[in-house]
Amino acid sequence: MNESENIRFTEFLREKAAEAKRDLGYNPTDFLKMLGADGGYATVSRLIADKKPSTGFVKLWEHRRLDLSVEALVLETEWRRFFEESALQHAAERLIDAGYALQPLEASSRTERLPAETLNKATPEYIWRAVQQLLAGDVVHSFGPSTDYDLIADDGRRLPPKAVFGVALSIALAGTKIEPKHFTAGDTSACFRLLRAAGYQVVPKGAAGIEPDLDVEANAGWTEGKPRLVAHVKRERGQGIARAKKAQHRRLHGRLFCERCKLDPVEHFGTEEGEACIEVHHAATHVREMAEGHVTTLEDLQCLCANCHRLLHALLRAGKEDVAGSGRQAVG
Repeated sequence: MNESENIRFTEFLREKAAEAKRDLGYNPTDFLKMLGADGGYATVSRLIADKKPSTGFVKLWEHRRLDLSVEALVLETEWRRFFEESALQHAAERLIDAGYALQPLEASSRTERLPAETLNKATPEYIWRAVQQLLAGDVVHSFGPSTDYDLIADDGRRLPPKAVFGVALSIALAGTKIEPKHFTAGDTSACFRLLRAAGYQVVPKGAAGIEPDLDVEANAGWTEGKPRLVAHVKRERGQGIARAKKAQHRRLHGRLFCERCKLDPVEHFGTEEGEACIEVHHAATHVREMAEGHVTTLEDLQCLCANCHRLLHALLRAGKEDVAGSGRQAVG
């Protein structure tokens, strides 16, 4: 929930508190103080997470007006989409235990939005797969063209961000049909946040993307091979595919480690930041053998520590095979 949404949510809660005072003669002063100090989202999250019902919940139960409790105001309104599924479940259990009959939400685009916990299942791996399907034109979906923003694929082509995210979420949820009504897009949305976290630029229509710095070493001794190496590094440094590979590796193995020397950087350095040592390398096909328009799959890639990756590029510059490490067909 961003700042403007939290302001609206806080005002909504103040109005409901005023309704309780007007209709029941109950003035929730402590609740209003919490709203003033922390805002609506933090206040409601804390009240729902508490093991015991709040004093306000008990008062509203006594008046038979649990529809004014924060638990019901989250579950039965558009605001539920901003809360994790675990919090919604906790709120529902508390209301059911108190004998309250939850009212189902009306089927509308504002009330069918999926919770953040579900949206977060669209990992970089699934977002990359969605981009590939959309680029190939072999996926059916219910999303229209984008009107305001573009997602820039690794090859520079532009795609509608909401379509990419919808297809990715469908893949993550084993083919569940995802429609535009299930989530929002926009600069502060979870949709755009997750697309950008997957390594893609999401820019206003007409805006240029930023060319990534390839950090290719200058070396006069391999001038003839430099164009090939640059092409190779571009394939590796495509942020979408690199992050997709890492996400796939985590899903399959539970952690990141070097596929060549087996270094586990988190264990070695004793911190999660050690994962920064793992890079993605194109290992299945020589650059010189890649035809124009070569399509890379995640299975063509390796997760390597920075040392092994640098060594393999040195072997590539020298035109040598990787004879000591991975057992893959070739380097490059």
